[in-house]
Amino acid sequence: MYFAPRVILEVCETKKTVVEDLFVLRFLRSLTPFVLLLAATVAFAQNVTIVSPSATTVSSPVHVVANFSPSAPIESISVLVDNVEVNQQPDAVTPLDLYVSMPSGNHLLTVNAVQADGLQLTASRSVDVSAPVMAMSTATTSSASSSGPSDETAAIQTSTSGGTSLISHIEEKSGWYMYPDQGNPNCSSKPYLMSSPSLDGTSGRFYLDPTGQFNNCLWPIKLGKSTATHFKLETYFQLSKPLVSQGVEFSSNKHMGTKWYKFSVQCSYYKGVFSVWDTAGSKWVKTSIPCRRPASNTWEHVIVQTEITNGKAVFQSLTHNGVTYTINKSFYPKKGVSSYSFGVHFQMNGNRSGDSYYTWLDNLKYTYW
Repeated sequence: MYFAPRVILEVCETKKTVVEDLFVLRFLRSLTPFVLLLAATVAFAQNVTIVSPSATTVSSPVHVVANFSPSAPIESISVLVDNVEVNQQPDAVTPLDLYVSMPSGNHLLTVNAVQADGLQLTASRSVDVSAPVMAMSTATTSSASSSGPSDETAAIQTSTSGGTSLISHIEEKSGWYMYPDQGNPNCSSKPYLMSSPSLDGTSGRFYLDPTGQFNNCLWPIKLGKSTATHFKLETYFQLSKPLVSQGVEFSSNKHMGTKWYKFSVQCSYYKGVFSVWDTAGSKWVKTSIPCRRPASNTWEHVIVQTEITNGKAVFQSLTHNGVTYTINKSFYPKKGVSSYSFGVHFQMNGNRSGDSYYTWLDNLKYTYW
């Protein structure tokens, strides 16, 4: 049988078209699982994480902190207690960080956010609010910097038993401010509250981004007024990049009239030891206490015991990761304006290469009597 060349060509082209269509169909079917996975990933990314309160039992006012993972800009944020709106932020400042008054008892805390595309994000948490048992003291000005906060700042919650007072979870408090100690680094303005890594559900993350060699950044917070003369500063900390940190510093300070006592402790990874601060001499004094670079993803634990005796700042002991060392060094204070305020600060030190890194603080507390 004879077929014209044109007929044979049309049949071949038809078969080719069918084969190509089948190939495209199979290819599209093969993409279906990936499309579904992408959709699920996007849906999962659109959420609200309530970082604080992390405990089920808290006191009022309740510190509410929430992080957002939106797929579009956040236009508004609202906070509800037992399905009743108690706060709305039309400017949608993120992360959410505020205090909410709640009566004692069990409550449902809800944080809602609305994206620019109309999608609503929400998260809820059950909270038990205990009856008020906390004494309140007023934070005061830091003499470390003329650019610090005013003399009357937000109240800091203090628990008192007998003659001993305790301020816990200082990394979660409002009132922190940033002060470049050396160079011109870019630093976080205050600790950014995180749910991970943390030991109790909430940690404070500090950030140092040097613009040159050996840039340092310091974050003070004023805690109140007192005539106490014995102090204990305790915290856990973790570094994001232990190999690039030059060191970290922890300090408490106390004004007694016109005398300023500063209890600063520096863990220098360059020197390999802890040093303490001579306030009157404005210099670091080395101890024999070892300070080695920690491993990645590990928490370090530091406790510093100090006191004011015979007009001097006395460094009594330092406990590092469960091992207690005697310091027994004392220094004279500096003179300044009359005050009885006290506070703490944390500092991150940059290396020669100007590498940036994070530090997380958790369970930062201060005991005084």
